[in-house]
Amino acid sequence: MQIIDISRPLSNGAPHWPGDVPTAYRLTTEMAQGASCNAGQITLSVHAGSHADAPYHYNPRGLAIDQVELERFIGPARVIDARRQPEITVRLFHGLSGAEIAATPRILFRTDSWGDPNAFPTTWPLPDRTLPGWLAERGVKLIGLDIPSVDELTSKELPIHHLLDSVEILILECLDLRGVEPGVYELIALPLKLRGGDGSPVRAVLRR
Repeated sequence: MQIIDISRPLSNGAPHWPGDVPTAYRLTTEMAQGASCNAGQITLSVHAGSHADAPYHYNPRGLAIDQVELERFIGPARVIDARRQPEITVRLFHGLSGAEIAATPRILFRTDSWGDPNAFPTTWPLPDRTLPGWLAERGVKLIGLDIPSVDELTSKELPIHHLLDSVEILILECLDLRGVEPGVYELIALPLKLRGGDGSPVRAVLRR
């Protein structure tokens, strides 16, 4: 069995959404200073690193992250090659039948558009507005991307978030899909049980 880690690391100075809380980690007790153990403290946004958006993130009546079914984050997934594409569209599924897509109701898009992992990108390819409905008609329940958002950096209306919400498709963002070949895998990307949370970091892996 092969396990592929598709999570971005959390660390001091890790790239974060402009204006959001920077990630910070420090030891509050240290064995090197005579303590009986090392114990650390973290400060971070729930949207730091690889993370799941809860519907509540963009819908005030949406489910919080602790209310979302865990089954949505575990199971068959398909990695789609979206490299060198200006937009993420249904054309990327050319040659796949509806039954094949329905058999992998978690779709991950590899764009490779986040060039420098130590710097936050400012632009990335966006999903076409027809994509959410098209995917939902074929049984897709979750999408994941290797970019910071399904909407552009400066968007205030978040149209793609809302389109995905309207067809009950969940979102994973900031995955690291470099080196992952297109194909079928098992996804495991469990969020923290953060009561009332609008999202959560995940440790996302693929099994094959």
